[in-house]
Amino acid sequence: MHLRKKSWGICLAVCMALTAVLCTYPRAQAAAGVNTEKTGNLTLALGAEDSDQMARDMARIEEPLQIHVWKLADMTEVGTYDFREAFQGLSTEGNDWKTLSEQAFGLVYGQEEGGVLSGEPRIAPAFTAEVEVGEDGSLTSAEEFTGMELGLYLVAADSARSPRYEYSFTPMVVSLPWSEYQYVGGEASDEWQYDRDVILKPARTPLYGDVRILKTLESYNASQGEVTFVFDVTAADPETGEMVYSNVVSASFSGVGTREIILENLPAEALVTVTEVYSGANCQVTASDEGPKAVIAGEMGEGTEPVTFRFTNAYDEEAKSGYGVENRFRYDTEAETYVWTTDRDDINAE
Repeated sequence: MHLRKKSWGICLAVCMALTAVLCTYPRAQAAAGVNTEKTGNLTLALGAEDSDQMARDMARIEEPLQIHVWKLADMTEVGTYDFREAFQGLSTEGNDWKTLSEQAFGLVYGQEEGGVLSGEPRIAPAFTAEVEVGEDGSLTSAEEFTGMELGLYLVAADSARSPRYEYSFTPMVVSLPWSEYQYVGGEASDEWQYDRDVILKPARTPLYGDVRILKTLESYNASQGEVTFVFDVTAADPETGEMVYSNVVSASFSGVGTREIILENLPAEALVTVTEVYSGANCQVTASDEGPKAVIAGEMGEGTEPVTFRFTNAYDEEAKSGYGVENRFRYDTEAETYVWTTDRDDINAE
């Protein structure tokens, strides 16, 4: 087990299920004494079983999940908690499990509870572990923390990324040992259990990337004035085929050279097609790169290059200018897009 230096961004706004009832108040257990000679075991699992698509996508997370554990308190023989020095501000009185986990995490990072916390913690974890995500979206290695001292623990996981989504996990407070009575009270069993399953329930946020169009004009006739080239850009979901993006963009030239068009924040892995729908008067396409190509998430690392489409045109000496060509594509200011037309202002004018 080791601690890696990296961003520990963990979102505190998602739902984490410790038990069927997460937000009940921690209860002391006095009906049966705690065997303080024993140790406890934590077993980790991923809660992606409700979504096959999520499980398949999480299987594409390349880096191991980073799990961190802080010991908040020792457990007494009568089932109460003796909080350690760094966590003296915490209490199980009047707090539900969720609030307690937020408060503990705020102490670890030195920030207010309820926010998105990142950066290095000011309190080092008791231990860490790396866990691999398998092909079915489940954890495959280092799934257990065994021989743990009895007490109250904060368990947290770093955010992780697949090529398409960023996953986050809510920190949780778990008791070793634990009993059903702690969570539901009443007639629930007060028997102490020294093994605990911890469900890492993921929430995800889509990632986005940019698309670049490089347009090159190799030759140019100054007598034709500025020339404009128009591109239709569409993107489809790679699994459903549903259209997720549609836009029309243009590049204008008053001489030879290359122009760059950047389209920002398209869904990662969306399949993009770029079509040159208007090539300017007296210009012909000499090279075309329409796709489709998959968007690469810009968050996947420094130096990530956007997916690029390249088009090249040249002036056609033999082409005949005329209103039919010059006016086939115009910009509709009300619709805010380009439309096909064969009309000209000087045709049938009175």
